[in-house]
Amino acid sequence: MSIDYHIHTPLCNHAREGMDKYIKKAVSLGLKEICFLDHFTICDSGKILSMNTNEIPMYFYAVKYFADKYKKKIKIKAGLEIDFNLKHIDLINKIVNTYNFDVIGSSVHFLNDINIVSRKYAKSACRFDADILYHKYYQQLEKMLSFDYFDLICHFDIVKKFNQYPVKSFKKQINNILEKVALKNIAIEVNTSGIYHPVSAIYPDLEIIKECKKKNISLCAGSDAHHPNVVGQNFDLAKKLIKSAGYSHLCGFKNRKKYEIAMT
Repeated sequence: MSIDYHIHTPLCNHAREGMDKYIKKAVSLGLKEICFLDHFTICDSGKILSMNTNEIPMYFYAVKYFADKYKKKIKIKAGLEIDFNLKHIDLINKIVNTYNFDVIGSSVHFLNDINIVSRKYAKSACRFDADILYHKYYQQLEKMLSFDYFDLICHFDIVKKFNQYPVKSFKKQINNILEKVALKNIAIEVNTSGIYHPVSAIYPDLEIIKECKKKNISLCAGSDAHHPNVVGQNFDLAKKLIKSAGYSHLCGFKNRKKYEIAMT
């Protein structure tokens, strides 16, 4: 695959190395496009667990600087991965309407201020009923789809990260969410970071990708890189998965508009 639309920077406070090193790694792999999709996360408590609002201009213009610097070698897009938080939706809308980002991704990492994707949570995960966890997670995704601030859903089924699986089937709830995704013409990310998580699987699983194909939902691809060495990793596995579901194209973004990219 020739694109990686999910790359972080040190501004998120848990990624390493500068933007230029991620770019050089992407160029060395022969990628045609990358997107910096760094975190903007506000918890219910109001605590910001990513770059703060004052750092967003620096981040945005830094990406634009490198996009111009490397324009003869690779296309570089500017984006944000925003954690859905109903209490701060006005601030989220203000940010996405202030800057000319190429794509806005949205995700759910927190349920009532509990970080369900953190290692700290994993240590106590056995205390949580998987059926309740999955229900609350997909409930949040469905609420998220009531808003229009984003173009891409990141790591759709990351709730499985720590290899917790419910007894109950969530196929109907997932199908309802995907129907809304299709109606809103939003893309779903195929995220390879799960290969290195306890679940050892790509997000989302093949069954969900097949449902996306049935509903004509566009797919994008991202490594969720927090270190340059992770850029483009396991894209061979993702490509096989995506093609097995019947896709021949991925999507890219410019000025928050989708376009097709042939899979290579």
